[in-house]
Amino acid sequence: MSSCFHCGDPIPSNLTIESTINGEQRGFCCHGCQAIAEYIEDANLCRYYERREVENINSAQSRIDTDKIFALLDNQDIYNRYVFQEDNRHHIQLSVEGITCSACAWLIEKHLSSLEGVVHVGVNVSSSVASIEWLPDQISIKDVAFALKRIGYASLPYLPGERANSLKQEKKRAIIQLGIAGVGMMQVMMSAVAMYAGDIQGMEDIYRNLLRWTSFFFATPVVFYSASSFFKGAWRDLKTRHFTMDLPVSIGIGLAYFSSVYALLTNGGHVYFDSVTMFTFFLLLGRFLETLARNKEFNDGEDNALQATERKSKNGWEITSVSSLIVGDIIRVKPGETFPVDGYLLNSATQVDESSLTGEYLPVVRNPGDAISAQTVNVDQQVELAVTAAGANTRAAAITRITERAIAEKPKVAIIADAVAHYFVIGVLVTAALTYLGWSYVGNDNAYWIMVSVLVVTCPCALSLATPVALTSATNYLRQVGLLVTRGHTLESLSATNHVVFDKTGTLTQGSFSITQIDVLASSLSEDQVLTIAASLEQHSTHPIAKVFKQFTAMPVNDLRNIIGKGVSGTIDEQLYFLGNKQLAEEAVGHTLSSNVAQGLVLYLCTHQECVARFHLTDQVRKETEKTLKSLRNLGIRVSLLTGDTIGSTKSTFPLEWFDDVEASVSPEGKWEWLKQNSKSHVVMVGDGLNDVPALAGSTTSIAMGSSSDLAKTHSDAILLNSNIALIHKAILKAKKCSRIIKQNLSWALAYNLIMLPAAVAGFVPPWAAAIGMALSSLLVVVNATRLSRDN
Repeated sequence: MSSCFHCGDPIPSNLTIESTINGEQRGFCCHGCQAIAEYIEDANLCRYYERREVENINSAQSRIDTDKIFALLDNQDIYNRYVFQEDNRHHIQLSVEGITCSACAWLIEKHLSSLEGVVHVGVNVSSSVASIEWLPDQISIKDVAFALKRIGYASLPYLPGERANSLKQEKKRAIIQLGIAGVGMMQVMMSAVAMYAGDIQGMEDIYRNLLRWTSFFFATPVVFYSASSFFKGAWRDLKTRHFTMDLPVSIGIGLAYFSSVYALLTNGGHVYFDSVTMFTFFLLLGRFLETLARNKEFNDGEDNALQATERKSKNGWEITSVSSLIVGDIIRVKPGETFPVDGYLLNSATQVDESSLTGEYLPVVRNPGDAISAQTVNVDQQVELAVTAAGANTRAAAITRITERAIAEKPKVAIIADAVAHYFVIGVLVTAALTYLGWSYVGNDNAYWIMVSVLVVTCPCALSLATPVALTSATNYLRQVGLLVTRGHTLESLSATNHVVFDKTGTLTQGSFSITQIDVLASSLSEDQVLTIAASLEQHSTHPIAKVFKQFTAMPVNDLRNIIGKGVSGTIDEQLYFLGNKQLAEEAVGHTLSSNVAQGLVLYLCTHQECVARFHLTDQVRKETEKTLKSLRNLGIRVSLLTGDTIGSTKSTFPLEWFDDVEASVSPEGKWEWLKQNSKSHVVMVGDGLNDVPALAGSTTSIAMGSSSDLAKTHSDAILLNSNIALIHKAILKAKKCSRIIKQNLSWALAYNLIMLPAAVAGFVPPWAAAIGMALSSLLVVVNATRLSRDN
């Protein structure tokens, strides 16, 4: 099927519409395209089509370049390393070049989200990393990368650690651009000083012209090389119709340079090469310092891709790269080395430094069979590890993805700032034009330079950076100490928290139970037999209570069922058993059980005929529980306890005076209903089990323990990787500080523009001072935000 010469759409097979264009017979899909093409022909504008063909060739060449980079992902091993796959959705992170502010991030997110098959796009301005989730049966990652390049942003597949190499290259290029601008500025200023002296003392025209040409010679590489990033950004803005500060900056530089060139060639008027070079240098210096400050908050750690490791083979141990490891391989890790992949220990116990993941700096003992995470450090002795996950599928990579997603998900204040920044640039352009017209009308010779100052001094970069840099700093800090933020609204919500609700078992307690007493109530069963039945029923459960029975022998069980919030049931030797709390036991036997039982946690083992045994359990309160609860209440935060255990068990665990509210024997649905009825505003729910999922999902902010079930983690806004609940108090304080700093940054950015804009319009701010002011404004915002990376 042929294509329409004008628009490129397919021409229906039963339709013939043709005209002679530029001496050749061309086909069209409709009479509208034919009429437009004939108009272009009659107006002698056929060069439009020639230019379009050149652009198409350039576009095709860009596609080839992009395909070369992403063609490596056709290798399944490399694809698995960079792409995380979950059901029918694939997830990748791309390192994107050319992101200068949050307006760029907004443009990328909007453009890629419009592609069919792209599920989610989030861009972290601080790290220049885009997190993309897509449906591979609808769109390929090559098409996504090409669409990104079409709007002016080159990208590369990214893994944690690889960003360091990219940053080195960007830093090297920025230093070269800054160095050329600095040298050019100094040389041009020397010529400018001589010309200014000549204006006072007198100078022959031949020397003046020599100095003007010398200034042109040194200013030209500054404009066309050092300032090239501004012009590229401006061209991108014009194509996408979404404006960043690159546009007014480029207009200022371009107009100043070309008007000076015109004055030089016509030997009339002033040349302003000194202002152009000084202006460019200070802009580059400000952006360079700002980038250094932002990147300091994004330290990926060491890249494992090119590390060597020892892998077990048929012929013994061989040296291989980490990137070649697959599930099932056995590797050897020496003391002091970093575990490059996820796996489980095989031969001996060792201590492991897990501070990179949990923030806990004391090494923990790991025994054979225990799980080991990538990026943790082997402390004690040489061990062998069976690989269970590598590349993008490791726990460390998952944490990085979650962190990136959380930072990329913007809270309301950031979304508003992005929108304001876009329209603010348009306002700057209009204001600058009106300023020029006004001063020209009154006959001011400096009208042009006053306009340039207005273009630059009101840069909205500080406004755009005020929120994302602060959120990045706070999020990365919390991750380092052991609290993984998984949603973008979490910090904003935590800062307004006035109510924290805790689950009991596994949250305020360690979840490490021990059996203190066994009451065998059925004469036909022995103590060993009831323990075996209980172990059989709990053998597949992940609840903390189930762990106490793992040490006993288990038998096969049929129809095993988890009864959320109550216990479990299953058939053993054709007998249906129930193991759980008193409510489940009474439902099983069909009558009320005696309440003459010692206080504490009691599990009942029953059939439909009788209660056959009782297990009395004890649990240890976490050492930080009392201090954390007191700290939260000292902040004026209401603290509540919702537990499925009985009130007697709760009283035996800790004093009820620690809480403002205590609700015992609450079902999962009951916890959710209680939250709806008793929580009037910003509530944080902290839990760890399946029975907490409804409450976690229904609260304003939810925090899951590191040992929680996968479902609980899925429905949470943050995860305590080291299960240290003291971090909740620290996180709330950090979130409040983050909120204060964001408000400070926004206030500063607005105050700066309100003060400097009238001053620039009035002609009190020269262009070079405007550049310094713009740079310092953005730098101040970034440096202020980096205070969130410290403990105080």
